[in-house]
Amino acid sequence: IKVKDEIDVELTIPVSPHGRMISGILDFIDDTKPVSLWWLLNHETNYALQAAYQLNHSQNFNDVEKAASLFSAPGLNLMYADAHGNIGWWAVAKLPIRPTHVVSKFFLDGASGNDEYQGFYDFSKNPHSVNPPWGYVYSANNQPDSVDGVLYPGYYYPRSRAGRIEELVKENKKWTVEEVKTTILDVTSHMHADIAHQFAAILKEVNQTEFNELTTQLESWNGQHETNLTAPAIYYNLLAQTMRLAMADEISHEAFEAIAATSVLKNSYEHFIANENSPWWDIKCTEAKEPRAEIIGRAATKTLALLKATCGENPVDWKWGKIHTLTHKHAFDAVKPLRSFFNVGPFEVPGGSEVINNLHFSLDTTGYFNVDGGPALRKITDFADAENGITVSPSGQSGNVMSKHYGDQAEMFATGKFRKMLMNKTEIEAGERKLILKPNN
Repeated sequence: IKVKDEIDVELTIPVSPHGRMISGILDFIDDTKPVSLWWLLNHETNYALQAAYQLNHSQNFNDVEKAASLFSAPGLNLMYADAHGNIGWWAVAKLPIRPTHVVSKFFLDGASGNDEYQGFYDFSKNPHSVNPPWGYVYSANNQPDSVDGVLYPGYYYPRSRAGRIEELVKENKKWTVEEVKTTILDVTSHMHADIAHQFAAILKEVNQTEFNELTTQLESWNGQHETNLTAPAIYYNLLAQTMRLAMADEISHEAFEAIAATSVLKNSYEHFIANENSPWWDIKCTEAKEPRAEIIGRAATKTLALLKATCGENPVDWKWGKIHTLTHKHAFDAVKPLRSFFNVGPFEVPGGSEVINNLHFSLDTTGYFNVDGGPALRKITDFADAENGITVSPSGQSGNVMSKHYGDQAEMFATGKFRKMLMNKTEIEAGERKLILKPNN
């Protein structure tokens, strides 16, 4: 590694036949027990550039499918639509065939050879949906249905978004650009509402008057994540405190923070909160066996303290928008004096974890749920009127902080607004500008 004004730094990277060794790098893996990380991208030739080129030069549906079959990794969801009414979705990647006894998310035996993958499924066996009779395709990073009786393992997210998409698409109404816009910006999660109702029922068992406001808000919440609502501010604080109190003593606080934003934790919320007999509820360092209600009661006490610290003493001020904000951070965000100049934001935003308007965050216990990811682009095209499609970028088209297009779409994105796309040649030429690049000398 070249270091400015200093000598080079040399690193030794141990590698096994299965991939890079990670023993001794991650604290929770004992370096006396060798562990390597197998990733398809490091073992198979990847034709991603060729696939992208062919996608951009495809003339028809079949060309797109052939191009999609070239991808090896990482796994992608590829969506397709054309003016002839064809639609399609493919899970794109080489999918390994594994022995039936192998659970790929656990440590595998790299020495015996018994756990090795046995080749790859043919691309025709990748999960896909092409011109389905129900008339729509979607992807929300959810587990697809089985293929020939096989469910392919993956880092899938809960069905919350997928279920909400299906619910809205199945409504008997005439679909317009405005209807699609409303769907894209939807912020309702039935999954989170159901968990909130469970919390409310458990807090009633605890029967402490200081929890009355929490209980009232949670049991009446319909799962909406608007900035002016109190219930999501209570819910996510309570969920974060509950999960950490229950799990960190078993896996460490560092490990909990590592999984706080992952699909592993998100897929466990619903079943875990509902299971009062889970061994996770017991705090390991105490002699007593703590029941679920006690842990959630402790979490509620911490939730109240955090809400008062972040939003104020009055419950009227506990609004989701105060603690769920979006800042587009520049690389110079690490340099405090430069943040305000290079960063764009913060903006109070609706949405949340696993809603269609998926402005997600790490489930930490700071009391703030700052957005760390979301839609890279919002775009709606009516093929009957393609020249009047609409779109919006999260911040702006330019990476130059001095450009007027550096952050000119940020507020539109945060407030759910769109702009017209330039798809007509005459309109594009009318907006022509000249850029001159001059050398310093």
